[in-house]
Amino acid sequence: MDNTSLYREASKCVRCGACKALCPTYMTTSNETMGARGRVALIGELGTKRLAPGRNLAEKIFSCMLCGACKGLCPLGIDIPEVMYQGRAALRRSYKRGRLLRAALKRSLSRPDMAFSLLRAYRRFLYSPLHKAGMAGYMPEVTSKPFKDSIQVYKNIKRTGRVAVFAGCSVNYFYPDIGNALSAVLVSKGYEVVVFRGESCCGAPFRAFGLQREAADLARRNIEHFNRVRAEAVISLCPTCTMVIRRQYPVLAGDTIANLMDVSEFLAGSGIASGLEIRPARVTYHDPCHLSFGLGVREEPRRILRGIRGVEFTEMRHADECCGFAGFFSLHFRDISMSIGRKKMENILDTSADVVVTSCPGCIMHMENLKAECGGQFEVKHIIEVIDEAVHTA
Repeated sequence: MDNTSLYREASKCVRCGACKALCPTYMTTSNETMGARGRVALIGELGTKRLAPGRNLAEKIFSCMLCGACKGLCPLGIDIPEVMYQGRAALRRSYKRGRLLRAALKRSLSRPDMAFSLLRAYRRFLYSPLHKAGMAGYMPEVTSKPFKDSIQVYKNIKRTGRVAVFAGCSVNYFYPDIGNALSAVLVSKGYEVVVFRGESCCGAPFRAFGLQREAADLARRNIEHFNRVRAEAVISLCPTCTMVIRRQYPVLAGDTIANLMDVSEFLAGSGIASGLEIRPARVTYHDPCHLSFGLGVREEPRRILRGIRGVEFTEMRHADECCGFAGFFSLHFRDISMSIGRKKMENILDTSADVVVTSCPGCIMHMENLKAECGGQFEVKHIIEVIDEAVHTA
C-alpha cells in the first residue's frame, strides 16, 4: 500500500473513539497515541507526509498488539489491523529496537531449523541466569526434533477420512506434544493424518515487523505445499496461523490454503469430542485474540468443554481480553504486557479453576510465565490436550 492508499484508508476515520473500548494498550496506559484511534490518526499524518518517519512514531505503531479487537468495533468498517500492518511496513527502518530481530527473521527464512538450533543453545546455556536476573521472560524448552519431522503419514486401515496438520512454529519447536496429541486423537478416531515436513512459518512474525515481501514469500510456499495434498481438512493448532492464512494470504499472495480450519472448528464439526469423560476438574477458558476477534470462533470451544463429562465449566470475567503476549510485543513492551497479563491472572484465580484451557501456544507460553509469577496452582492446557486425555482415559 503506497502513502496515498494509506492516507485514504486512515482518512475514513471520524475519530468517534469506538475502537478504544477494547484496545488493551489504551486501557492499560490511558494514552491516546497508544490506542487504535490515535494510531490511525498518526498513520494518516504519515500518509500525507505531515509527519515524517521517525523513532517515536514507529514506537507508537509497533506498540499495537495486532489483537484485532478494534476491527469489529469500527462503525465505518476500517480494517484497522491492516492499516497497522501497512504502517509498520512504512516505518520498519525507523523501529530501532526491532533491528536485531528483523535481521534474525530474515536470516531464518532459508534455514529455520538452524535458527531454532541457535535458540535451543541460548535456552540451554544463557537463559537460566538471565531469567533469574529478571532480564528474560519465561521460555519453554526448544525441542531437538520438531513435530513436522515426525512420521509423515499416520495411516489407518479403517479410514474415517484424511486430514493434514498445519502445526505452526510454536508447536513445531516448543510444544511438539500438542501436535502429537492431535495426531493421536485423529488416529484413534480412524483418520489418516498427514504431517507436512515442507511446512514453513505462516509469516505472522515477518508481517508484524513490516517485512511484507518476506511474509508473501512464505505464504506462497505454504500455499504450494498444502494445496498439493488431498485432504478433507487442514487443521491448524495456532489461531494466529489460521487467521493469517485465511485473512491475509489472499492479500499477500492472492490465494490461500484450501479447507484450513482451527482445531476447535474441526472438533466441533466432526463430533470427535462427543461422549468423552475426564477426571473431575473445574475448567475455565481463555479466548485467544486471533481466534475470537480475528476468526469469530467463540462458542465452539466452550461447547466442546461443556460436553465432556467430568468438566465443571466456569466462565472467567473478560475471557476474551488479551493475555498480554502478542508475540514479540511481550519482549519489547514488557511492562505493558505484564500489566495486561496480571489482570488476566486475577480473573483466572477468581474462578478457582484447576485447568485453564486455550488453543493458542503463544497464550500458553505467556500464561505459564504469569502463573509462575503469581504462584498459581492451575494447569494451562491446549484444548486438544484435554481431548487427548479424555480419549485415552475412556
